[in-house]
Amino acid sequence: MKITKKLGSKKYLARIYLWFASLILLVTAILSSVVYYNVQEKVFDNEYKNSRKLLAQTKYNIEYLDNMVRNLILSTYNNNDVRALMYLNDDEKFDYMNVINKLKSSVVWSNSFVQSVYIYNNNKKNYYSTYGQFIHKDVEWEKLLQAHGGSIPPLKPIVRNMDVSLDASHVQMEKVLTYVMYELTDEQGRMDGAVILNIKLEWLFNNIKAINNVEMEQLSKMFILSDDQQFMEVNEALSEEGTKLAALLQEKYPTLRAAENYFTIKLDGNKYLAAYITVDHTGWILFKTVPYDEAYVYLNKLRTSIIIITVIVLLATLLVLYQVSRGIYRPVEQLVAQLRSSHFLGEETAASKDEFIFLQDVYKNSAAQLGQFHQEKISGQQRMKNRFLSKWILNSLSVSIADFEASCLEHKLPFRQEHNFMICVLKFDNYKHVTEKSFEEKELLVFAVMNIASEFLSQACYTEAVDLRNDHVAVILQSETSLDHLEALILQLLKECQTYLFQCYNLSITSSLSASVGDHTYATTAYQQALNVSMYRFIAGKMSVLTQGYIKQLGQIPSMDRVLELENQLLEQVRNGNYRGSADKLAALLDEVKKLEYSDMMLSLLHAVNQFKYLVYDLNKSRKEPVKVNTILMSKEMLQIETIGEFQTKWMEVIEEITSDTEVERDRISEDVVIALRIQEMIDERYADLNLGASEIATVIGISPAKVGKIFKAHKQMSIPDYMNRVRLERAVEWMENSQLNIQDIMRKVGFENESYFYKVFKAKFGTTPREFMAKRIKERM
Repeated sequence: MKITKKLGSKKYLARIYLWFASLILLVTAILSSVVYYNVQEKVFDNEYKNSRKLLAQTKYNIEYLDNMVRNLILSTYNNNDVRALMYLNDDEKFDYMNVINKLKSSVVWSNSFVQSVYIYNNNKKNYYSTYGQFIHKDVEWEKLLQAHGGSIPPLKPIVRNMDVSLDASHVQMEKVLTYVMYELTDEQGRMDGAVILNIKLEWLFNNIKAINNVEMEQLSKMFILSDDQQFMEVNEALSEEGTKLAALLQEKYPTLRAAENYFTIKLDGNKYLAAYITVDHTGWILFKTVPYDEAYVYLNKLRTSIIIITVIVLLATLLVLYQVSRGIYRPVEQLVAQLRSSHFLGEETAASKDEFIFLQDVYKNSAAQLGQFHQEKISGQQRMKNRFLSKWILNSLSVSIADFEASCLEHKLPFRQEHNFMICVLKFDNYKHVTEKSFEEKELLVFAVMNIASEFLSQACYTEAVDLRNDHVAVILQSETSLDHLEALILQLLKECQTYLFQCYNLSITSSLSASVGDHTYATTAYQQALNVSMYRFIAGKMSVLTQGYIKQLGQIPSMDRVLELENQLLEQVRNGNYRGSADKLAALLDEVKKLEYSDMMLSLLHAVNQFKYLVYDLNKSRKEPVKVNTILMSKEMLQIETIGEFQTKWMEVIEEITSDTEVERDRISEDVVIALRIQEMIDERYADLNLGASEIATVIGISPAKVGKIFKAHKQMSIPDYMNRVRLERAVEWMENSQLNIQDIMRKVGFENESYFYKVFKAKFGTTPREFMAKRIKERM
């Protein structure tokens, strides 16, 4: 009984010893069975590393060539003479021979890897070539284009045959690597102007063999698998053995897992070790095959030595295992004994016989008590802090200096009475969608906005965010220096914060900033000012940054007589069924309304909508089917529309129904207007996106790029690239006037990638270079 009781009180000592013993025995059994395979893998891994090194060098060479070719074709594509030749019309004259000769000297003769350059003119359906005749016809290229539906992915290397025959009687084909660059396609899906660059594939192979000549074994072979499943052998023309190996590689590769770095194949009774690597941007895969060598004798000797050493170590380990187990268990034994003698754990816990279950119960009990205490403490402090900040912002006159200083000290707020304050309001755009989320999701979004905004703005000043349980969050700002001097930096940080929230959380935020106040009792005044400024989101649009200065820039307030005159003209155009005239008059009316103060603006729009409602009622008396007026324009929900652009879209839907002659025409016009407005809104929001273009917009909207450009130009009287450049240049000027960023940073922030092109379009619009523009603004400020 004593022995049983003693063993029961120390059962984990026995378990530790048995666990270690079982582990050692298991390791020994596994080691004896897998040692051969481990050593074999080590040998093969060394061989793989050698192959991988060669493949990595080859990959670098190919990627370096790919990068050079991309830069070369992009620079050629952006050449003004090339673009002029690319879009030359039938009735235009152009010295294309001079352009081709320039390309020969600057591209073909200057780069030994370039075989030829084609300039494709879709208007004339001609290829202007540096190879052969100036107007060249490449039959193999046309076959390839036809197989791909008239266009090939831009900047994608394609291996193809090229006819380089000197005469028709001796046909000679050459393997070339072809790159193509274009931006738009026509209605038939063909490239609307392109640059085609043909690279000598033989030059690439010679380059690889020349650089890796020392490491290329005689028996090893290297293959390239292109993205169209075409195999090429680097060392020589695809031999009979190479053809068979290529077929085995093509069969084996798709079955591999992502973690496998190499594999084996068998050909005619001989094993081969194959390694591979992918080449970025090209879609190619490089393979290297090496025959197995006679390494099994060495592997068997090494395996025997490892097994003997493992057995010796196992026996020695079992001898000392018992003492080690006792040493590990001793602190646990002492701790359990000490805790069992405590009286604060409770009878149920203290009576536990299992040592580790007992310790686990003790830990859970203690951790739960500490966690509950800590959570209650933090939650109470946070509620008190938020309550004080809300009271201060909403009714700052009720907070005395003594209360202010005491609360700042209690809640560890960084604010001081003697420094100026600013209030920033962050208002949720599309707030209706936010309210549709669950309470937990909404709380998470508010928490994210508060923390991220504080993180960004803390780079310029002290900050503290307040959740006011509404459609906005307030941020209190204070700095030891003048906040007026920091306003440009704060505005810049707010724009960066908006961009980050949109990219990471798909959350659109409009920011408004008050003027600085010199006393904590004016915090409510500053908050009301920032809140009033935020109302002008209706004009500026979503994701805008608003200040009192923006309101002043809106210009002279028009007379109400002018607004009423435009309102009457709009109603008259609608009554006469003139769609275009109605659209123009509505745009003119809204342009005048934008200049009013916000309250007058809303009253003017409500009055116009009310008059429009009476007009619709009057028109419905003479119509067979009444017009279904958009309910948003006829109810209080109109006040929930966040931008004047959305308001204009809703109004135009009703005007289109009234003025259209047929159902089909009405649907077509309405659809085109909505598409044009969607394109404009997408450009206004994503102007900084380098990937934004006609193709991207067409993908989002779901129509062809050609139709996107046609609809936008018909309704906006300018092309998509011209409108994008206008928006980007306007944003660039805002950054120049309100930040300390240099020209390169501003250029990238607004979506320009090429500096010379940025300078060109900037000077074309403003008559001066960006550098001269910034220098002039700095001089005006001084």
